[in-house]
Amino acid sequence: MRAVHLIRRRAQRPRTNPFHFGDVALGEQFIDRTAELGELLGDLRSGQNVLVLAPRRFGKTSLIVATAERLRKEDVLVAYADLLRVTTKTRFAEALAAALYDGLEPPVGRLVQRAADFFRDLPLRPKVTVNPDGTPSFELAAGADERDVDATLDQLFALPGAVAKRRSRRVVVVLDEFQEIVAIAPELPARMRAVFQFQPEVAHVYLGSRQHLLRRVFTDANQPLYNSAKVMALGPIAPEVFAAFIHERYNASGKTITPEATIALLGYTNGHPHDTQKLAYFSWALVPEGADATPETVDAAVGQILETDTARYTELWDSLATNQRRLLEALAKPDRPANPLSDAFRRAHRLGTYASADRALDALFERGYVERVGRDAVVIPDVFLRFWLQEEPATSIVSLVCGTCGAGFAVPVWHCPDCDNHSHQDDIECGNCHHPRPSAS
Repeated sequence: MRAVHLIRRRAQRPRTNPFHFGDVALGEQFIDRTAELGELLGDLRSGQNVLVLAPRRFGKTSLIVATAERLRKEDVLVAYADLLRVTTKTRFAEALAAALYDGLEPPVGRLVQRAADFFRDLPLRPKVTVNPDGTPSFELAAGADERDVDATLDQLFALPGAVAKRRSRRVVVVLDEFQEIVAIAPELPARMRAVFQFQPEVAHVYLGSRQHLLRRVFTDANQPLYNSAKVMALGPIAPEVFAAFIHERYNASGKTITPEATIALLGYTNGHPHDTQKLAYFSWALVPEGADATPETVDAAVGQILETDTARYTELWDSLATNQRRLLEALAKPDRPANPLSDAFRRAHRLGTYASADRALDALFERGYVERVGRDAVVIPDVFLRFWLQEEPATSIVSLVCGTCGAGFAVPVWHCPDCDNHSHQDDIECGNCHHPRPSAS
């Protein structure tokens, strides 16, 4: 009887949502990318440097993790450095040292006492501490002379090549969020190029979430890393591949989704990897066990996502200048033009002069809210931000009204007579065109 009772309890255990978003897609959550995976593996086996470009949440890191797993099974040494939180050259050296030690030192040799030997030639030897999970972390002395930090970085850049020769192994070094390095020390790419170009046995992979900056670093003929890496652009996942994945995950969870609902879901997301998983997650949660997900289910899930994300999008909206808001809202429209800086587009959306609109566009690029597609077209990569901008009145909490045009704001503003921008009442000049604030009458 006890065994029967346990079986019944297990049978009644609620099923878990088969879709996931927000984290790196691993294992069964990693979808397709078969062609990209094969191409990247071939490049890295050959020692080819690669720049992986894609909008935010398009699966760059997931692809690299899957690639690294395959390469390690082939005895390739892979070092992965996440540079997102790097703020100084010293922190960069610490992150790179940890990644190289973890990826290039044999597992049996990863003892704290071995770290000193691994880094014995560095001008600044890092202090090694053991984290709670047993992994080592590295810290350089506070206030170290910048020349010593530069010399240490040069040695770290050279270390993968030395390890590759000593161990007769192919080496791959992955630098994720590489744009942070350019931001903290613009001279670093030149120092890296000086070393990397003499490491044929080492392949370097560059990733980042700010495409416009990375494109400039690698495709501008005046930049030191110009033409030093093959560019691999990741696009959306093909609808038929995502449709098969969605149906399989639904069926395995005891629920089903109609073909019409799948078409509706992919019609919203257009194969965006993260946002498709997110919409599938919310849609699945709305379906009772044993029932079907329908197009109405998908529509309801979109509404639920917009409601959930409203606070985040409102904070984003509040942080933008007036011209940036106008441009972002205009880019969310389904009938947006190919070139958002055209005369007709600027006039239709009151974006002011070409220079004013260009400054607003650069600011949106810098914050990752828009991405360039092709030569001139600009898109908002966040699917649900686009729908929020289309469906919401695109105003935050309105408590004050501009006395000139009647627009609502959460803070007191004044209206620029020259470009129609709004600036905070304490600003003495327009933040858009620098026109002086009119005197109070």
